Amino acid sequence: MRAFWHELWGSGRGPVSRLAPQSRIAAGAILFAACLAAPSGRGEGIALSAAIAAGWAAGCGMPRKALRSFVFLGLAAFLPYFLLAPFLLSPRTAAAGPERLAVALAAPWDAFLHGLAGLCVAAATMTALSASDLRRGLLALPLPRVISAVLIQIVQQTGTLLAETGRIASAVALRGGSGRASAGWRVAASLPRVWMPRIIGRADRVAAAMELRGYAEADLRILGRGKLRPADVAALAAAIGVLLLAAGLRWGWIG
Repeated sequence: MRAFWHELWGSGRGPVSRLAPQSRIAAGAILFAACLAAPSGRGEGIALSAAIAAGWAAGCGMPRKALRSFVFLGLAAFLPYFLLAPFLLSPRTAAAGPERLAVALAAPWDAFLHGLAGLCVAAATMTALSASDLRRGLLALPLPRVISAVLIQIVQQTGTLLAETGRIASAVALRGGSGRASAGWRVAASLPRVWMPRIIGRADRVAAAMELRGYAEADLRILGRGKLRPADVAALAAAIGVLLLAAGLRWGWIG
């Protein structure tokens, strides 16, 4: 898990990777918002969400292996929402038969479409940014310094936390924690007493190392930032245009 997490960042080789880091982050965030704004109940909105996800993944040069992994992750995460459809069949609904079922499926379909498209856009943005690009881009954006520092540390430490969790899971499985149901419940009950102290201890060590190296005193913005070029302005303008199109479809400004 740790290797995949670290290999994912900066693995894309598309034209988006030639933009300034802050432009890649901002464009990805705008397109993510566009995926959420596109109406899931209209064919135009569905096509727009799919086009945004596919186009951004292609523009970022997202590796096929990573794309398949995140598509399967999205399917596993959002398809179970359709199991809620029977509970959404209200007897007071005026529609009957297939129309009533369509009403019940509207909310799960909305979560599935927006969740899967947004996940692909976010993952593609990750592949267009290395860890260094992420730092430079966040520091160049008009964000509070503490938010930039926290986001950078979250990304840097996620791989370590995944590896720590994997080691604990392997140790539990080796000791028979994945066998009988009763053993599994005992492991689940005691896991917070094992996992949480190790994670908190690692966080304390990271904080001490950061303080020792003057992380709190140094201005991170002196480490450099990318300059905006005409291509960056064009990419941001195109992303804003897509967002306006999605908003127009949702609120009836278009069509």
